[in-house]
Amino acid sequence: MTGKEVDYLSVIAGSADVNTVASPDGIYRYVSAACLRLFGWDPADLEGHDQADFIHPDDIPSWQAEQQRLTAGAVTTNTFRFRRRDGSYLWTEATSRLVKADGHELVVSTLRDIDQRRRSDVTLLRRALTDPLTGVANRTVLMDRLQQALRRLSREDGVLAVFYLDLDRFKVINDSLGHRIGDIVLSKMAQRLKRHLRPADTLARLGGDEFVVLAEGVESEQAVIELGHRLVEAGREPFQFGDEAYVCTLSVGIAWATDSGRGADDLLQEADLALYRAKDEGRNRVDVFDEELRIRAVGRMGIERMLLRALEEERLVVEYQPILDLHTNRLTGAEALIRILDPEQGLLQPDSFLDVAEETGLLIAMDEQVMSDAIQRADDWEARFSGADLGEVGINITAHHLADARFPDAVVHQLDAHGVPHSRLQIEVTERVLMEASNSAITGLRKLRDEGINVGLDDFGTGYSSLGYLRQFPLDFVKIDQSFIHDLVRTQGDRAIVAATIGLCHALRLVVVAEGVETEGQLEVLAALDCDRIQGYLLAPPGEPAAVEELVGSRASPAFRSRDR
Repeated sequence: MTGKEVDYLSVIAGSADVNTVASPDGIYRYVSAACLRLFGWDPADLEGHDQADFIHPDDIPSWQAEQQRLTAGAVTTNTFRFRRRDGSYLWTEATSRLVKADGHELVVSTLRDIDQRRRSDVTLLRRALTDPLTGVANRTVLMDRLQQALRRLSREDGVLAVFYLDLDRFKVINDSLGHRIGDIVLSKMAQRLKRHLRPADTLARLGGDEFVVLAEGVESEQAVIELGHRLVEAGREPFQFGDEAYVCTLSVGIAWATDSGRGADDLLQEADLALYRAKDEGRNRVDVFDEELRIRAVGRMGIERMLLRALEEERLVVEYQPILDLHTNRLTGAEALIRILDPEQGLLQPDSFLDVAEETGLLIAMDEQVMSDAIQRADDWEARFSGADLGEVGINITAHHLADARFPDAVVHQLDAHGVPHSRLQIEVTERVLMEASNSAITGLRKLRDEGINVGLDDFGTGYSSLGYLRQFPLDFVKIDQSFIHDLVRTQGDRAIVAATIGLCHALRLVVVAEGVETEGQLEVLAALDCDRIQGYLLAPPGEPAAVEELVGSRASPAFRSRDR
């Protein structure tokens, strides 16, 4: 061996990578000294042994395929796990070439340590495909597996089922115990749900408190429903935090397919619609997508198209219904109510489109138009009546508005831009919206009140709140829902509820407005109970602003005449 050869081998020995020479049959003939540092093997431990003896069994097929591709001059690159002396495996990348020397063919390779890079790639992939909080699959994985499952359905037996799950009133836990506890509940719930699933089933979190389960090859539709009930049962087990136990039940919507003629998005939407019905009918239960929901879904699509056309063609109409102060017998203001002018059906009432508008997000644009019209109306009435009559204009806001931290400032900006005193605007929220509002949303309502804007609770008595909630929220007035006013004259129970509500509101210094007043008998009872204001057809139906303004001048309403007697 010459000096030059000794120098050459020393350079090879000092390389950070492992250099090897093997015969075409895979037997190591030479291994560089870096093998000891990288794998813990002395080169002599490998020389004379088959390469396959040191490669992870799962990686041998791909390694053998690459070896077969080797031809003179061709370079191949392969990744595989190489066994270390302690039995662990290290991810490596091997670059190989077949060379000829002295009439012999030899495979020269360089092995590089890529273990850290590979693990980083795996971590990034896992983050891209899993929910970071619960560790279950995310929407991307769910939709991919659902599409594959639908393709397999044409050649496999059984039912493909999608379960859409939502934690009932999870917001209460978040608001009362904090988001850290809320995150723990979500993680624990995911683990509970997995206990009821087969290894092949997919559990995914779509965000918030929504989960989806994908189950393939379920033996029957009845078995699907039974699994749905087991999932609901998993939510009934209390969560223990210290000495306190909290229950966060589940509502589940189910949709299934027995053939491949369905779309993944369609199936997920059907399960979502079934979930909505489960929550509407009491929560903590299972509901299945059926023909009734299918007809309703088709109808909702038609309503959505109608709403889009109405927005494009500017066919939104804002009507106003006046409110009468029973103590002064003057009109205190009016509530702005949205309508749609349909070329075929005429003026459409909110009950026919409001739910769809809210679910599709179109209500945001519609409410912006109502807000703009209402503020302009308040400006006009301020100039005409100087606050003696029609001093206030009320608008309804949605959960979306409450969730937007910018909303209070936007309202104030519009009022100031028109030079309208803040006290002339009334913001109304329903019980459902208020009960589901976050702490930040309640802060937004307080900010509106601090700016001098009146905040009220609409449709009181129809939601989940109680009289005790009235002192917890930043309110100036309460509107008693018309369902309690309808039988006020005949039903002692409704009269007792209204009396109790008025008494408590007055104790809390809240103004009380009775909605849906239609008869003089109802008016007399409300006056006797010391109700502050009324709104309803006895005074006037919703109409154009001119009709409300005319009422100020004529005082021709039966409600006026009744109070004048």
